[in-house]
Amino acid sequence: MSKSVIATGDTLAKKVFDEKLFRDSLKDTKFGSSMMSKSGDKPIYVKEDLEKEKGESMVFGLRMRATGAGQTGDATLEGNEEALTFYNLTVTLDKYRHAIRDEGELSRQRPAFDLEDEMVQAIKGWGTEKLDQLVFDALGIGENPVSNPTKVFYKTSAGVLAGSAATAKAALTAADSKVTPGMVMAIKAWAKTGGDRAYVPIRPIMDGGKKYFHLITHDDSLYDLKVDSTYQQFLRDAEVRGKDNPLFTGAVAIIDSVIIDENEKCDIATDGGGASVAWCKASFFGQQAVCWAWGKRPKLIERDFDYGDELGKAWRIIAGVKRSAFNSLDYGSVGVWLARSNIAGL
Repeated sequence: MSKSVIATGDTLAKKVFDEKLFRDSLKDTKFGSSMMSKSGDKPIYVKEDLEKEKGESMVFGLRMRATGAGQTGDATLEGNEEALTFYNLTVTLDKYRHAIRDEGELSRQRPAFDLEDEMVQAIKGWGTEKLDQLVFDALGIGENPVSNPTKVFYKTSAGVLAGSAATAKAALTAADSKVTPGMVMAIKAWAKTGGDRAYVPIRPIMDGGKKYFHLITHDDSLYDLKVDSTYQQFLRDAEVRGKDNPLFTGAVAIIDSVIIDENEKCDIATDGGGASVAWCKASFFGQQAVCWAWGKRPKLIERDFDYGDELGKAWRIIAGVKRSAFNSLDYGSVGVWLARSNIAGL
């Protein structure tokens, strides 16, 4: 067990002059409440039943659309009815927690800043990032993916292709596999029909009366898009001119109603292609891409030790998080493997 210590003589111990502790700002939370919905119209479909009753898992169901040809004219309908098809996904709860503990009252007395408050802010920040990480890992694009997406898009000199995660990674090239506007539009075209219904079509997210899909990728990859000449021309021709143009404000890109965002939690590596291509994992998604079951909401737990001398701050949740998949096929999202400029490795 490690304890947070401000020892005598530490450079952060209070001197004859005031000192301020500059804490790192929390990373942006991409998958917060604005991405969650109990009605299923957002990327994260939330169920709260296990907050109110005992149980270890939540079952999410999917009814497939009716596809029969039906009858015409005076043809007999009785005996030619269509049976409904249902699939289900089980999401099992787990517990996630972490804690920070100091060494005692003297450690809280020495620094000019409030050590107890820093402990609280730090553990809250860890919890915020953990919520995000669970979604990235569930989508299959985090550092510790639960599983790879069942379908992964990638691009080579032959154009936009799709296959398994292993196939996509092996095919990446530094010259041909970076994200482009054309690739984004191709994936959207596939998503709207699910590849001629080979998959269930991905449903767009409604925002302000408009329909949007979402692509989240690593910062390096979004850099590649921003310096792409086709994208720059796209902004000049299709977006608002002047100071509000995303080209000048640094806002996220929107291509063909696909919102493109960046986050460092998208996993990166340099072993793509022939084991030498810098690449990253990305996800293209719409509604209900992730199923989330709550057992217990985030809670800050405070405890004292050694007769109140030492203090500890803990954060915990009980939740189940899983990428939506029915009948062994992902629902609501697809993976996108991309070559990237290795800005992160500079």
